[in-house]
Amino acid sequence: MIANSLKLFLTKLIDYAGLFPPAKLQLKLALNNYNNDIKCLDKWMLSQFILPLSNLNNITEKMMDGFSQNFPLKLSLLSNDLDLDIDQLFLFKDKFGEKVEFSGLESKILDIHSFHTILEKTNEVQNKNQLNMASFFELPTQENWIDKMIKSIEIITEFNFNHNSNFGFKLRCGGVEPYMFPSPENIAETIIICIQNNISLKFTAGLHHPVRHYNDSIQTKMFGFFNIFIGGMLAKKYRFNHVELIEVLIDQSSNNFKFKEEGLSWKKYNLSNKEIIQFRENDFISYGSCSFNEPREDLTKLGIF
Repeated sequence: MIANSLKLFLTKLIDYAGLFPPAKLQLKLALNNYNNDIKCLDKWMLSQFILPLSNLNNITEKMMDGFSQNFPLKLSLLSNDLDLDIDQLFLFKDKFGEKVEFSGLESKILDIHSFHTILEKTNEVQNKNQLNMASFFELPTQENWIDKMIKSIEIITEFNFNHNSNFGFKLRCGGVEPYMFPSPENIAETIIICIQNNISLKFTAGLHHPVRHYNDSIQTKMFGFFNIFIGGMLAKKYRFNHVELIEVLIDQSSNNFKFKEEGLSWKKYNLSNKEIIQFRENDFISYGSCSFNEPREDLTKLGIF
């Protein structure tokens, strides 16, 4: 029996990113996996299918056979220029109708100096076309990343305030090489800055497993989705400083994370079920994973799923 707090925590936690490394599946196979998973017993854990918008043209009618109004292909689209790609989006929508749902948009911040203009264009296109896609913007790894991240959050915060929008920030937590994994300090800084500015976060890469651990194949320590999400929620509730949040982010003991019917806890800190729902819906949204099986297998090994 799954504890109620664990179910609330895991609900719609995972965006399926089977097209991306290390899985890097063919489009047909990835869509087939998602189609099967949204109908399985654990479907409540699964949210969107991550797809580069340019790949819409490659989805055939045959690939869409298993989707329907009751089990739609729920897409979070990768596009750095929604205005340029909007016609392709609506051609796909016209073709498949209620079989598809455009629920998310993920973009990279390619130039901090033109970022405000990109936000304006994205907001204008969504409003004009009556789209309601939760939109997140990722700052790629580069020199002076922390300074540019803080500036990016400032720009998003000001824009949201002036336009009554809810744009969020997307944080990459790993990859296929050790250098792709940010430091605990960088993750803590990003989470705290977003909390202070009321900016929602989604995460991607390197979070297949619940708890931080050393990965032999990559030869580096990987973060766990318990560490990232529970650490973030506790930081929001208890106003953690960087040192306190980093302690959660680097914790490699699954025994410190406990799930009960009425709430969850990490060491002496607690979150009620009501707080879990609130923080997951508004602040710590989801993470992209190229596997839907690995997180569930690990939870089973821990004896809590």
